[in-house]
Amino acid sequence: MKKYRIAIIGLGGMGGAHAQAVKLETNCELVAGAEINPDRAKAWGERFNVNAIYDDYEKMLDEQKLDIVIIPTQAPMHHPPTIAAAQRGIHVFCEKPIALNLIQADEMVETCDQNNVKFAINHIKRASLYNRYVLSLIGKGEIGDVVLMKATDKGGRKVGNSLMEMGTHLYDWLRLFGGDVEWTHAHLVQLDGRESTVDDIKHTQEVHPNDRDAGLVLGERGHVAFRFKNGIHADVQFLAQPQTNDNAYGIDIIGTEGRIAIRESVGTTMFIHKGQHQTPIQAWEPVHLPEEEIDENGKQRDQGSVRLYLQRLMIRDLIAAIEEDRDPFASGRDGRDCLEMIHTTWESQRQKGRVYMPLTSREHPLEKWQKE
Repeated sequence: MKKYRIAIIGLGGMGGAHAQAVKLETNCELVAGAEINPDRAKAWGERFNVNAIYDDYEKMLDEQKLDIVIIPTQAPMHHPPTIAAAQRGIHVFCEKPIALNLIQADEMVETCDQNNVKFAINHIKRASLYNRYVLSLIGKGEIGDVVLMKATDKGGRKVGNSLMEMGTHLYDWLRLFGGDVEWTHAHLVQLDGRESTVDDIKHTQEVHPNDRDAGLVLGERGHVAFRFKNGIHADVQFLAQPQTNDNAYGIDIIGTEGRIAIRESVGTTMFIHKGQHQTPIQAWEPVHLPEEEIDENGKQRDQGSVRLYLQRLMIRDLIAAIEEDRDPFASGRDGRDCLEMIHTTWESQRQKGRVYMPLTSREHPLEKWQKE
């Protein structure tokens, strides 16, 4: 059995989560890490028994003969190490969002393709067994023809910041069931009800200092419509409730003969209703998949252990993609197209109308709006 040599760039919170998953995989060897904060680097190395710690990730990439590099840095530092790894033929597993703009995202995807490098994005919901089960139900026609999806954000953030945090998961989740998007129509407002304008563009950490750096954002409350190329329509609500509620976060998939509800950002709660119509008095039937909810020792998984389980499935799929010479199920192309949905959301607000994909201009729409 081949052992995959893996290193991590960025040894903060998510750097620890990814390391924990790698250490549990028998065909993976965590051999190195790169981090500019010396205290954080030292603590991570001691925790995971890794001696090869670098403050220069390019030196690490040159010296360690790696198979895979994991990049859980903040968004501005996704593009440079992805390009550096791909140019050296090292496969890449990158955190979301893929990048700050589509110019960077396009280059990341193209450089990986040119160097026969597999490129995965950590849209972790794609690993859920529930989502695979939902896809099988849709494929068998259990709810008829899918015509509509309704998605709801979890609250706790204004729409601009949420789009680059949990919104990127929500948009990618929609793409999993809907496929490629044809057009976007967005309506973004401030909390006082007025339209969000160029004067309301802010940096993510200006909106909320504790959020990760994800560049420029716009909007406090939002309503976004998508039409997918297969004819499905989707409505997404970002209501900016002050408190987060993960049980409210998710998607209703509505077909001509029934509907499916899936909730939560890590673990999944699932319900199904059969019938052409749904009224408030009609009950949903809960669905449970023990393989995801129960561990190998028969114990109920908590949120932390579900996240770790899904993280391990993401790593396994990337390795399978390498061995089978295919795209990972959460590919760089998917991550790029998801970022484009975010950018068409802002571009639609700028144009006050429907915006078609792909975007001709790959520049960040909020930077372009400020220039104009």
